[in-house]
Amino acid sequence: MAKIPLPDPDGLRQILSMMYGNGLEVREGKPVPAAKGSDSLVALYVDDDDKPVVACAVDYPFTAYGGASLTRVSPGVAKECAGNGDFSDIMIGNVHEILNICSRLLMKKNSPHLRLHTLYRQSGDVPDAVRELIQKAREGVDLNVSFPNYGEGGMSFRILTA
Repeated sequence: MAKIPLPDPDGLRQILSMMYGNGLEVREGKPVPAAKGSDSLVALYVDDDDKPVVACAVDYPFTAYGGASLTRVSPGVAKECAGNGDFSDIMIGNVHEILNICSRLLMKKNSPHLRLHTLYRQSGDVPDAVRELIQKAREGVDLNVSFPNYGEGGMSFRILTA
């Protein structure tokens, strides 16, 4: 299997700027945990055989600010959601779309086709088998995204296969 590319700050900024416009900032960040009880949502990307290949954990601030700013939910509501994890279906849907678009960053001409399979709304919903793959992952990238007029949040991509 060809190597899976990891997103870099410039690539992520370019692809998200198509949705958010200019002013979005992306830089290296800290790991977002995907462990049970973590304040994160976890996306699972699979290949054409439905084999788990990449996981992406996004923290509550990313979910709140990314999900709210896309449809102009007020920054005050977004800040409250970032703190308590009580996200509207619209916010979750927007984050699902962000992560779906990010699948483009995980493919090159010679790499396998990947697609977003599932977005787990709570870290505790991630199946144990997937969580074990995430814990064993040796390769990944941690990024921080700043959404203009809202705030910043983190996302961590982990390659689950060699």
